Amino acid sequence: MRQKTWVGLFFIVAGLIIAFVLSLAFQSTFAALRITDSEILGERVTVTGVLGLVVAALAAVGCATWPKTRSFVEHVIDELYKVNWPSWEETKINTAVVIVTSIISAVILGAFDISFGWASTWLGDHL
Repeated sequence: MRQKTWVGLFFIVAGLIIAFVLSLAFQSTFAALRITDSEILGERVTVTGVLGLVVAALAAVGCATWPKTRSFVEHVIDELYKVNWPSWEETKINTAVVIVTSIISAVILGAFDISFGWASTWLGDHL
């Protein structure tokens, strides 16, 4: 995909996530202030949902048109194209290494826990 497509997609997805979070925040605020969250177009479209969507859309459009933000996102996408992503085989090997290392660490920590638990119980009984 072209860079402009990725930038636009980023701002759309970020705007939708922000809209969801803001609608939940507005729902909580309305509930705390005992304001009725009226339904606009049925049960799923409420005042808080529309309010969250409008504020998020304004924020997304503002960020997309602000030169510093847009330039930053474009540079991030440029850098992502330069990254040398691992192959599927490398990913599987690295995942196996992480799992084995985690198991070994868990066994060592478990042994320390049991040992120190036994030692502290013994000291507590004999002192």
